[in-house]
Amino acid sequence: MLMKKIRILIVVASVLSGVSTSSAGLKIYYIRHAEGGHNVKQDWEYRKVPKDQWPAYVGDHNAFTPKGLVQQAAVAGQLKKFDIDFIAASPAWRCQNTILPYMKETGSKGEIWPELHELSANALILSTDLPVPTEPILGAGEPIELPPEEALYFTVREDGQRWFEISRSGADREQLNAAARVVIQRVVDMIQDRFGGTDKTILLSGHGSSGQAVLRMLTQDPLDEFSGIANTGIWMVEEQPDGSFKLILYNSYPLENGKPSAASKFALMDTNGDGQVTKAEYVARHASGFKRKDKNNDGFLSSDEHGHSSFKGADKNKDNQLSEEEYAAIFEEQFDHSYDKNGDGIYTVGER
Repeated sequence: MLMKKIRILIVVASVLSGVSTSSAGLKIYYIRHAEGGHNVKQDWEYRKVPKDQWPAYVGDHNAFTPKGLVQQAAVAGQLKKFDIDFIAASPAWRCQNTILPYMKETGSKGEIWPELHELSANALILSTDLPVPTEPILGAGEPIELPPEEALYFTVREDGQRWFEISRSGADREQLNAAARVVIQRVVDMIQDRFGGTDKTILLSGHGSSGQAVLRMLTQDPLDEFSGIANTGIWMVEEQPDGSFKLILYNSYPLENGKPSAASKFALMDTNGDGQVTKAEYVARHASGFKRKDKNNDGFLSSDEHGHSSFKGADKNKDNQLSEEEYAAIFEEQFDHSYDKNGDGIYTVGER
C-alpha cells in the first residue's frame, strides 16, 4: 500500500514537471501542509471508533498521519522543479515541516509570516461592504517561538514577531471575513512590495482556508467552482503585464479551460491516496462536517444549521431536523448518482 501511494505521488510530480515555468513574470506557488492528525479527527469520530483505540496522531496539530508522512516525503521532489527564490511559511509546525525536507536538501532558508496562519474566510472576503474591524489584529497575539530544528532554516520576520489575533466570540461571517481581509491584505501587500514586477519565483507554505483566501485576494476571483486545497496540493499564479494575477495550477494540476481539472478534484477526494475513492471514503470525508454544522450540539441539524436546499429531501422522517444518518445519506446518494457511474462502489478519475 505504501508503494502504491508513493507511485501516485510520483505521477502528480510528473504532472507538475510538465508545467512550463519559463515565461517572465512573478510566480507564486502555495502549498498546503501535509495531512495532520487534526485533519482526520472528524473521520475517526464519524466512524465511531472508541477514543482509546485512536492512534496517537489523531487530533494532533503537530503530527502527520501515515498518509501525511508519505505526502511530506514527496514534496521535495515536487518543489525542486520550480527554481524557488524565496520561501515564507506559516508559524504552524505542520506548514514548516511539510517543506523542511526540501529546505534541508537544497540548503534553502525561509521566513515565518504569521499572516499565513489558518483563519476563517470565504468568498465574502472580496466584498467591498465588509465592516471595519475595531480590535487590533496584526501582531496582537502571542510572540512566535521557533523550535530549535526549525530555527536552523527559518527566521521570524522583523515586523512579524507575533501571531495575529481574530476574536471569533459572537462574530458573524461578515466580521470574520473583514478580519481575515486585514490579514490577507497584508500578505498581498508584502508580495507586491517585495516581488511585484519581477521574474522571481516564491513559495508560500500554509493552510487550506487561508490559502484560498490569499488566492481570492490575488486573483479577485471568488473561486466558486473550486473545491478546497488538498493536503500538499499546490496552486500557482503568475503576474500578468497589467499587474493582475492569473491562476495556472490548482491542487497540483493545470487548469482546464480556466476551471479545476477532474484530476484536481479527484486528488481532494482520494483521502488515502490509493488512486480510487470508495463510497465509504467519500461519505466519511463529507459527513464528518456534521458536528461542525451542529452549532447547538444537540445531535441534529436544523434547516438553518444545514443551510442547503437539500434539507427537505434529506429529512426522511419529516421531523424538521437531520440526524447524522440522514445527513450521511445525502452524500451516499451523491456518490451513487454523480460519481459511481458503473455501480461498483468505487470512483476512479476517468469515471465522471
